[in-house]
Amino acid sequence: MALNDEQVQQLQTGVLKIIKNYDVGKDFSLKKGGQKYVLINEVNETTQAIAVAPLDKDGKPDYSQTTIVVAGTQASGGDINNHVIESEFNAWIATGQLTEQTKDVREFYNQSLSKAKKMAGTGQEVDISNMSGFSQSGPAVAKVAAEMKVQKITNFMDWGAWASLSMNSSDYKGISNEELAYLDEHLHSYSDQGKHITSLDWHGGVIPYGKVFTVEGKYHNAGFPKIKGNGPDFEWYEKNLLFCSGMSKSQVERIVDKILSKSSIDNAYKTMARPELIERYEVEYGSFAPELTKQDLISLNIKQIKELKDSLKTSSSSKKISLREELVRVSAETAKLQAEVYEEEIKSKIESEKEKVSQKISSLKSEAYSIAHHLPSSEVEVLLSELSLDIAWNSVKESNTISATSNYKNKMSQISDNLNKVADRIIESDKIGAKIFSN
Repeated sequence: MALNDEQVQQLQTGVLKIIKNYDVGKDFSLKKGGQKYVLINEVNETTQAIAVAPLDKDGKPDYSQTTIVVAGTQASGGDINNHVIESEFNAWIATGQLTEQTKDVREFYNQSLSKAKKMAGTGQEVDISNMSGFSQSGPAVAKVAAEMKVQKITNFMDWGAWASLSMNSSDYKGISNEELAYLDEHLHSYSDQGKHITSLDWHGGVIPYGKVFTVEGKYHNAGFPKIKGNGPDFEWYEKNLLFCSGMSKSQVERIVDKILSKSSIDNAYKTMARPELIERYEVEYGSFAPELTKQDLISLNIKQIKELKDSLKTSSSSKKISLREELVRVSAETAKLQAEVYEEEIKSKIESEKEKVSQKISSLKSEAYSIAHHLPSSEVEVLLSELSLDIAWNSVKESNTISATSNYKNKMSQISDNLNKVADRIIESDKIGAKIFSN
């Protein structure tokens, strides 16, 4: 098991704050009511990094999810950034080869693993399950994580990624082809589409390893991508009319249509611009994701409902309000989808059985004609007159069944609409919602 990208992002954006405010061995959380961690190791030199383990519901560290987070290039003005010149020099070197920071990251990995084992004691599983790097530390983390076969790697705006591969430079210590193959299976990297800083790394900020999620905008900050679970928060991006990697074509079309509807340009230009904007998505963000079926959406929603209920148990009062609102909306959507799928399945089943009956009747008639070849065809027709679909199939029951399922779908749709109205007034309904979803 490993932390997801969303959890790692929270640690990455708070890494300097953690180094400044917390001591090794102490528990902490980055926000009130949020996930708690124990600080296993930290370093604040040219490389700045932390190693943490999440606490379980009983407040005990889970060392099997030990996570290493390495900060990016030090910026001048930071109150704990004491090695700006060395860090920036390493960043310059990283434009032509794997960053010198790699040896620091490797040493920190070994130290952290040793400390985690010591803190865990005997009988507890210890594993570095996650690693994360930002900017210059991205390729260093990628290299070490691939060497150590870390299960999950989450990077942000990797600087010098192209030059970190041995095949792209004369650096034999760079990322090998074997390590590259491993990263393609285990690394997620989040990049701003405008490549605010990484465009200056001599190779346009190209990230040649792992699965890269590009998000619209231009800001070199690990907190810039909106992440949900292990990927972009697609709902947020669509709601805000912004693009990100991993969208389906229908999602992109909806965003384009809404953008154009708000535009003041002539309709003729809108018609011309629409296909170009949709086509540009694949150039800037990658291929369209497959369209999700209703059953896919139901499965995702059920998983999300479970996660929301789990979050409600540990979140602060203020956070619970927004969580309940989201829970109501997801539940409403799920109920509506389930009713639609139920109606479709019933109709499909009826059509399938009706077709089987029709085929059976045709088959029996053919057999009857072949057997009764000594009888006139008119007599055979009389004998088989009772064998027809109109008689064998109960059309009234078919109609009533379809009508009943349609009524059920409509009722569930109305319930879904009512739930969304409750969500619109969730603050006023918070006390009622607390009773409903505490069961």
